[in-house]
Amino acid sequence: MLRRNVQIFLLFFVVALLLIFFKAGRFFDFGVLLRLLPEPQKTVNQLLLAPDNLESAYQELLSQNTRLQALAQENDSLRSLLNLKDKANYDLKVANILSRDLLNQNLLVIDVGEADAVVPGQAVVVNDGVIIGKIIEVRADASVVRLLTDGLSKVAVNIGESQNVAGVLTGLLGLGMNLSYIPQEQAINKGDLVLTSRLNEKIPAGLVIGKVEEVKFSQEELFKQATVSPLLDYSTLSLVAVIVSL
Repeated sequence: MLRRNVQIFLLFFVVALLLIFFKAGRFFDFGVLLRLLPEPQKTVNQLLLAPDNLESAYQELLSQNTRLQALAQENDSLRSLLNLKDKANYDLKVANILSRDLLNQNLLVIDVGEADAVVPGQAVVVNDGVIIGKIIEVRADASVVRLLTDGLSKVAVNIGESQNVAGVLTGLLGLGMNLSYIPQEQAINKGDLVLTSRLNEKIPAGLVIGKVEEVKFSQEELFKQATVSPLLDYSTLSLVAVIVSL
């Protein structure tokens, strides 16, 4: 009986203490532990979003890759020009493209001039002998190149494998090139190569210009016409060479 009374007393005592602590705000708050844990959404965002420095490093790698590709392309162009110099009887002056005319993108400024024996009328080439234009103005240490696609450009050419078909190539305001004065009886086809002829002063024969894209003719006309597309994109050029002597 006494033991039972003691147990009941202890039970009431414990309950009383709990009530006192709870009322005084000292009851242990399990929410404290929960608040110390990171927010679930914030944790997920931290895992999914890359740090700022990783994005910067990625952009830097892209920039370096672009520079390396440009350097590799320039090295390939230089190697091709040196091969042309070795196998042909030309004296070449390699040049960098400094700028393009703001009003006419078919005019280029290169970094060779009078000191390098450059004179107006000389051919400007790339790769293994692909002509892209002619020198039209020379300064002390720079020159102006008119691309073959310019409306004022004019070059005598031969067409096809036999090179027996002759014509005159003019530019189409930067949109391509046009062949004219081709006799009706002469056969030309789409895909025929167009090369420089021997009729051009200061320009060697056999330099590749482009390919015939479309042939236009009418029975009432004395001559055929054709459009010609260049073998490369002139807007991507950075390195060229001038044939300063034949």
